[in-house]
Amino acid sequence: MKTGLHRLLAFRKSAFCRCAVILLVFACMFVFAMFQGGFAGWFVFYAFMPFVFYMFFLLVYPFRSIEAKRAIQEKELFAGDTMHVRIMLKRRWPAPFFLVTVQDIFSPRSGGQVREGDAVRLFWLRRSATLSYSLPNMVRGNYTVREIRLKTGDSFGFFHRTVRLKCEGTWLVYPKTQPLGIPGAGFGKSALDDLIRQRDLSQFAGIRPYQPTDRLSWLDWKSTARTNRLVAKQFEPERERQASVVFVARGRDTDALFERGVAFTASLVRMLIETGFSVHLTWSSTAKPLFLQGSAIHAMAGVNEAMAGLSKAGALKADDLRLSGNKKKIGFVVTTDPALAPFVSKFARSARQLQILFLVADSAGRNRLKPSASPYFSLYLSINEKFDRLLKVGG
Repeated sequence: MKTGLHRLLAFRKSAFCRCAVILLVFACMFVFAMFQGGFAGWFVFYAFMPFVFYMFFLLVYPFRSIEAKRAIQEKELFAGDTMHVRIMLKRRWPAPFFLVTVQDIFSPRSGGQVREGDAVRLFWLRRSATLSYSLPNMVRGNYTVREIRLKTGDSFGFFHRTVRLKCEGTWLVYPKTQPLGIPGAGFGKSALDDLIRQRDLSQFAGIRPYQPTDRLSWLDWKSTARTNRLVAKQFEPERERQASVVFVARGRDTDALFERGVAFTASLVRMLIETGFSVHLTWSSTAKPLFLQGSAIHAMAGVNEAMAGLSKAGALKADDLRLSGNKKKIGFVVTTDPALAPFVSKFARSARQLQILFLVADSAGRNRLKPSASPYFSLYLSINEKFDRLLKVGG
């Protein structure tokens, strides 16, 4: 049944069927003129003849000789941006074309929403023509387009011809980064400096008088008892700030929640790099992790390219998560899985390594979270599309 239907549709689009339609229309007009007679009948017949000839012209015109080029006006595209596309057509022989329509189909490689764009030109007479269209609210992804569909026909709509012009291209839509924040203070350089001071540094350099900002674990009890005053251990500061960022998602996450997780991860990496960190980024179970350092522009180019084509199937899952025990690094985990919080908290407590977990979730999941009493673990919750206000659980 399906095979017969496909054959019927292919026959309707064949050149033979189109010629038959044109000849049928021409014959009907001739029969009408013969039987009607008079001036009106023959006037309609001769008036319709140019359209019949134009249909034959469209049938034999070498549309394959038309050259097509596509250009995206934006140098970089981020999620939510509008893509402005310009299509340039060039042909060898000028001819009158009515109602020219071009169509593009942008297909994400990792699956997702297919975007279609089209532009219309009422009349094309010269050798070259430029058509433009826009696609608003682009979704993050790695898009490919292989051809341009060009369609034209007569002014009455009796006949149309569609041809596919080869014009391949690939475009990346990067995740959109936003500033991160917590209530009462910006989660930026000052907050990160506070997190750095909370680490147990292993490079002992000597002793010094105790300061109110020092942790109790830094107290040197022997020196305190001998001098009868509070004395703290002094550590050599780290020359290089290092951070480990891991993104973990679930296969059953909604598209909106997964996109928020990807965008949050990119925003976190950007903030760390701009603050002077060297970042070790893990986001996929198959792709090799990235080591990012130096200029934020150069580093974010690699992050955007890597995460533009990330899908839920290719994202790192909780079963594949392996946390680093390197105490020189601050661990950052971005996840959409609430069940990951106890695991990260337990690791931070046993390894005595500072771990910060950012849970990207809906507001309904907030009541299921239990605060941790470990001084090495912090949990922040993001429940909206903007990341300028994070909620600290248990703080």
